[in-house]
Amino acid sequence: PQIAPPPSLAEPLKELFKQQEAVRGKLRLQHSIEREKLIVSCEQEILRVHCRAARTIANQAVPFSACTMLLDSEVYNMPLENQVSARLGVRDRFNARQFISWLQDVDDKYDRMKTCLLMRQQHEAAALNAVQRMEWQLKVQELDPAGHKSLCVNEVPSFYVPMVDVNDDFVLLP
Repeated sequence: PQIAPPPSLAEPLKELFKQQEAVRGKLRLQHSIEREKLIVSCEQEILRVHCRAARTIANQAVPFSACTMLLDSEVYNMPLENQVSARLGVRDRFNARQFISWLQDVDDKYDRMKTCLLMRQQHEAAALNAVQRMEWQLKVQELDPAGHKSLCVNEVPSFYVPMVDVNDDFVLLP
């Protein structure tokens, strides 16, 4: 949702606030899309681990596909005896501990990715805030050159240039 400009602002500053809020809104949307993509990617990886476990339990070395079936039925591509035994070989030692290990690997991988994503998003939010504070400072000095000569970027109130909030409480794994 867009934040309304404070009512105490002069009209040119209200317009600047609205422009900056539009940019902040785009950044919020971009951050939310990136988080959703990471969540979906994590869910897909978990499904792959479950499929891998099911294939291992069924003693299926490679996933069945139309290409695999055509390759196996190809008259001119007869597999050698050792290739058949390698593909249909002895069932891997599979147990719940190994499955949990695979899931933990996925969890660790996506926790690192989530940390990197959040750090990058916080950096983007801080950079946008700094740029918008400078724009605000320049606009205030442009409107009243005599009165605001000494206005520092850090003195711009945060309710005039709010920081984009980086939502870090999303969960990758249920």
